[in-house]
Parts: sequence; C-alpha cells; structure tokens
Amino acid sequence: MKVDTQHIGPCKVKVIVKAEADETRTDYEDVVKSFMQHGRVPGFRQGKVPREIVKRDFYKEITEEVQGRLFRTLYRKALEQEKIKMVSLRDVGDMLFSPETGITFAMTLDVQPSFELPNYKKVPVTFEEPVVTEEQVAEHLDRLRKAFAKFEEAPAGHGVEAGDLVSIDFVGLINGQPVKDVAPDAKAIAEGTDFWIQVEEDRFLPEIVHAIKGMKAGESTEVKFKFDKEQPVAALRGQKAVYSVTVKTVRMRVLPKDEELLAQVKIDSMDKLRDQTRTNLGESAQQAEKQRREQTIIEFLLKKSEFELPESQVSDEINTTLDRMMNEAHYRGLTREDLEKNREAIIENATASAKRQLRVRYVLGRIAELENITLTDAEVDQKIAELSVDFRMKPEQLRAQIEKNERMDTLRSQIRDEKTMRFLLEEAKR
Repeated sequence: MKVDTQHIGPCKVKVIVKAEADETRTDYEDVVKSFMQHGRVPGFRQGKVPREIVKRDFYKEITEEVQGRLFRTLYRKALEQEKIKMVSLRDVGDMLFSPETGITFAMTLDVQPSFELPNYKKVPVTFEEPVVTEEQVAEHLDRLRKAFAKFEEAPAGHGVEAGDLVSIDFVGLINGQPVKDVAPDAKAIAEGTDFWIQVEEDRFLPEIVHAIKGMKAGESTEVKFKFDKEQPVAALRGQKAVYSVTVKTVRMRVLPKDEELLAQVKIDSMDKLRDQTRTNLGESAQQAEKQRREQTIIEFLLKKSEFELPESQVSDEINTTLDRMMNEAHYRGLTREDLEKNREAIIENATASAKRQLRVRYVLGRIAELENITLTDAEVDQKIAELSVDFRMKPEQLRAQIEKNERMDTLRSQIRDEKTMRFLLEEAKR
C-alpha cells in the first residue's frame, strides 16, 4: 500500500491511498463467493449460479461492497502508517477499484494541531491562603436576613426607604416624545402603571430609584437624567430623558428576628449559624483561590502556545457551547426575542469560548502525554461517585447514562485534565 499525504490547510490533510491488486484480491474473492452463494438469478438455483454470470449481473453491488470493505481496512492502516492523528473524516472521493489494478481513493481529514509547548514547569503562580473575616460573616448573615424579609403595608406618612417594595406609575419623554416611540425596544422602561420595584441601587432605572427615596404614597416627582453610553437599547444611548413618577403604594421591608431566621434555616442557635456561615464562606474562598491558581496556569500556557484548530472540532464545540448558553438563558427567563436581538454577540462569545476550551484541552492533553499522566479505573469510579451526589443518582445509574450518551471519553478527558492541572500546580514556581 502506498500513501501520499498532502497538507492542504491548517489542521487539514489530503491522503491518497493506493493498494495493488494482490493486496485487494482476498477481499474481492470473498465478496464474489458471498454473491455466488446468496445471489439470485432467474433460471438458476441459489448457490449454483456460474461465477462469470454473478460477476456480470452483480457487478455494481460487488464493486460497492469491495470498496466499502477495503476502505474500512485501508484507511486505518494509512493513518497508522503516516502517524496521522485524525479528528474527523471530512470527505472521501476519487475512489476507483478493479480486480486487475486494485483500489485508489482520496480522503480529506481534519487532524490534530501541531504546536510547540512552552516550558510548562515552574510557571509563576502566587499561592494565597484565603481568610474569612467576621465582617464577611456579618455581611452574609445580613444578606440572608434580607432574603427572608417580609413586606408589610407602610403606615401613612412613611417615607420610602432602601429595600422597600414600591408601586409606581411612570412615563418617560425624550425631547417631548414618549420613550416608547423613540425606542420601541425599551417598553419595560418607557412607561408603567402600578409597576412594582424594590428600592435597591441595581434595580430598574437607578435615577428613579434614587429619586423616590423619602417620598410618600400619593406624591409625584419629575426625574431628569441622561442615558449613558452603555445603555443596552441603542436608541437611548446619550439621550436626555424626563420621567414623571408617582408613588402609589409602599410596603416596608421587615427583617426577621433571630428566632425567625433560625426557624427558616433550621439551625439551633446564632452561634451555630455563624459557624456554618464561616465554614461555607471558607469553602467558597478555597474554591475561588483554586480556580484563580488554575487560571494563572492556563493564561500562561495559552499566551505562549498559539496554534490553529480543526474546523470541524471548532464547529462542534461552538454548537455545544451555544446549547449551553441557550439553556442558561432559558433558565434566566430570557425570551426568543431577547436572544435574537443579541444573536451576533452570543455567537461571538460562543466562538471565543469554544476555541479557548479546545486550546486548553489540547495543551493539557499534550502535557499529559509527555508526563505519562494516565487514569485508573478506580479514579473514574471515584469521579462518577462524586458526580452522582451532585446529580442525586446512584453511581451505577449515572455510569449507565454516561455510557448511553457516549460521554465516557469526555469524562475520562476531564479527569485527565484535572490530574494534569494538579501536576502543573505542584510544579509551579511559588
């Protein structure tokens, strides 16, 4: 068998395979014999059709069967012979076969990138030990109280305070024109009747939120401001607006007392709640520090190892990333219209994310090969057991699902990458 490999683009090769007649004769004879045994020709009993008539009457079928058998065998041998690391088979063409001359065919393949690794040992990384302060514990408990707060009808004369829930009527004008006409895409902030907002700085239009603080039910005000250049609705960027706002109903935020808070979280005492909070914050801080260290390694490696990626693999990764982004967007309550408006930005982000993930995977994979970082079945079992807790499934059920979805290789790659990252951190320059 002769193989000619031609590089026709980044991560793309054309492989031309030629096998002589003596290399293909066995497969050809096996196929002809099969048709002689099972082929049906009028006037002959099955299995008694003469060889030459079978070759004539089933010429097309025999040729196709032989070509398929030879291709499945020879393309693998060609890859091994040329040490080609195939990512995907893009095309097969120019296939010719005859018993007298053998077979030739050409394949177009996406292949793994070739690149030089930087010096991945002694990557400079700062190692910091996270500390949880009492102030952080108190801030977390304060947020927890707010999460379990109740809202009660405010007494007459109550001035709006931070955290209150307020019903307002509002309408906005730009140069005397309604905001809804100037920017049809901005309906949510153009006007509203009995519109409920919580008085927090990051809720609704901050200028209106600030203006209604101290106001009482039944009072009105006029709010003038200029939309900034970061406003999501393009038609509003830099525009001067005047909003008429009336406060209609005010509900005060009432924070739970200690015993009420403890009943909600099902903990015996505030001391135990503080201890648990401190532990949880510590675990979160440790995880954040671990991710920071890993990102330092990754940024260093990516910056020093630029390379092209296989088109088919990039396309598959982009589709996977887009699916994940769409699921996350749906979970956050975004509509199809919201997604369509940001289609270009979503695709751009998905593309950048997909390429980054692929580069990380290739770099860590190459390091794992050089350092002979491998997996044991016990490590895979342990990972499945850990994941089964998160998914609230039995380990054997999760394994069956992973195998059914053909995701075991992906899981093994993930575990290998985690081991490789631990190796890099152990080798890092501190």
